[in-house]
Amino acid sequence: MHFHLPKPLHGWREFAGEVGIIVLGVLVALTAEQFVETLHWRSEARDFRKAINREMSKNLIIYQINQLQQPCTKRRLDELQTYLDRSTDGATVQLTGKIGEPLWLGQYRSVWDNKDAQVVAHIPVDERLEYAALYDDLRGAADIANAQTEVWHKFVPFEVTGPLTLQERRQLHSLISQALNLSSAMDANWPVFLKEGRDLGIKPEYPREWPDFRPYIRRSDLCKPMLKSP
Repeated sequence: MHFHLPKPLHGWREFAGEVGIIVLGVLVALTAEQFVETLHWRSEARDFRKAINREMSKNLIIYQINQLQQPCTKRRLDELQTYLDRSTDGATVQLTGKIGEPLWLGQYRSVWDNKDAQVVAHIPVDERLEYAALYDDLRGAADIANAQTEVWHKFVPFEVTGPLTLQERRQLHSLISQALNLSSAMDANWPVFLKEGRDLGIKPEYPREWPDFRPYIRRSDLCKPMLKSP
């Protein structure tokens, strides 16, 4: 028994040509689709970078505002040490005002914390790691700033004038030491934080919608003299 394969109407050569055209068309369509998709994700990654850079620029400004207060912070800690020294003989030290505390504004993290995994996947690995390290350092800076705020809140009872007990002097000595260490940590981390941002093309840029905090800093309790002359 013999089987006969059906022959194309116009021959096998023409049939192969038609199939080739179809396959080529499919490949062209797939390539075009892939190209469009690549352009789409590149655009998404570019927009994500812009949003991240804008968010991190604000965080750099927040850190910079803390650094602008450092002269007042260190001067106040020197005054508190003088206050402690004058109180060691049981004398009452008169204060001219409140002790105050360094200002720390809240951080911005919403863009990074709500990032789309597909968008991030289209950013080079090294760049992703640099962004992640910067945000990790930002979290560390926030932890230091929060600890700083907690310590400075504990100075408030010492605004009430009167002789200090031995226990109060020990407590004040401990608080001054903690505040100095935290202030030094903020100073040490600032250039590192600034460099990491600069490596990613990010620099502190003051948002137009923000008020100027410099006059507030100058008028704050922290920057006013606390002790009367002996």
